[in-house]
Amino acid sequence: MDWLRRLARRFGADQSGTIAIMFVLALIVLACVVGIAIDMGRAQSASAEVVSSLDSAALAGAKGMVEDELNETQIHDLIARHLAANLGGGKLRGATYSGLHVISDPAQGTIQIDIDVHVPATFTRLFHAPSINIHKFTKTTYKLKNVELAMVLDTTGSMGDFNKINEMKAAAAQAIDILLPASKPPLNRIALAPFSDSVNATPYSNAVSGGLSSDCVVERPGADAYTDASSTSSPVGTAAVGSCPAQTILPLSNDAATLKTTVNNYIEDGGTAGHIGLAWGWYLISPNWSSLWPAVSAPKPYTDPMAVKAILLMTDGMFNTAYFNDTSPNQAAALCDAIKAQNIKLFTIGFELALNTSPDDVNARNLLTACASDDGAGGKEFYDATNGTDLSNAFKRIAGKLAALRLAD
Repeated sequence: MDWLRRLARRFGADQSGTIAIMFVLALIVLACVVGIAIDMGRAQSASAEVVSSLDSAALAGAKGMVEDELNETQIHDLIARHLAANLGGGKLRGATYSGLHVISDPAQGTIQIDIDVHVPATFTRLFHAPSINIHKFTKTTYKLKNVELAMVLDTTGSMGDFNKINEMKAAAAQAIDILLPASKPPLNRIALAPFSDSVNATPYSNAVSGGLSSDCVVERPGADAYTDASSTSSPVGTAAVGSCPAQTILPLSNDAATLKTTVNNYIEDGGTAGHIGLAWGWYLISPNWSSLWPAVSAPKPYTDPMAVKAILLMTDGMFNTAYFNDTSPNQAAALCDAIKAQNIKLFTIGFELALNTSPDDVNARNLLTACASDDGAGGKEFYDATNGTDLSNAFKRIAGKLAALRLAD
């Protein structure tokens, strides 16, 4: 402002009309510049506040659209309430907004919001501009991937010891509730593959075995033993088994009540053909087997970017029963490698294995550790549960991880 003080001194010393006029004009220009700058600063501040609120409102609307299946009117009302809470009550320091327009696209998971912001002017009123009007918009995408989880559950005779089978039932029910909460639309699906000496594939046994079985089936022999090739081209095996489990497989379902009731009816019996259970967990989420299952249970393609495929394998002992190919542990190891090669997340739980130091239990833990997917932090997705509480926490943690993986990249 030194030039203004110098000009003022010249005006005081010079009585000519020219200098006086120049001084007045300079003051007018300066006042206009300062006034416009103040108005524009207020407009910029209000604009930044609106943009932040629009972004959070759009995210809330998109989340409601995807997770709660809100319709167009409900989405509009949710966003209107959100903006009123964040921008109302003088929070914009005199500025207002109008013309709220919301465009929702459930298929793409997108929400677009447009509004007009009106900032009262102080100095620009001199130029017949009572307010500064700004059009603001935002667009956000919120997509959730859908989980397809196969629970491969040990129902062998040893699960009847020390209440283990009931602790497994309770833990599985908790995981089901996390992935299929009662308060949300059932967007995930869970399949069940209980095993003991074999797998009871009723009512699909006849179809998958080439007409050779009406209930229990065993591992697939031949070149496709460790693949998810369709049973149409490569039937699964049949053999005389020591115990055909009463509980049958259940294809992918989003009915939490049915899933929990099914698990709750499991009974324990027989030996441990874990590799057969693992294979069937894979078949239940494999797109190559889609034609076998009901349409509502058909797995999504491996290439679907919105699908998260996972297998949870839980056992309390060493795999010790096989019919073809190789030992059960060796077949399980080969299946684990093939499953993970399809980018299927493989979680394993050893139940009470750590309580014993027998070679079988040590080998079982080593197998489950090797089978598990990497956890992204230098470890494995293997959970060593020494009691019912540990087992419950393992199921809940796995379900929580899968729920977190649902948010699209």
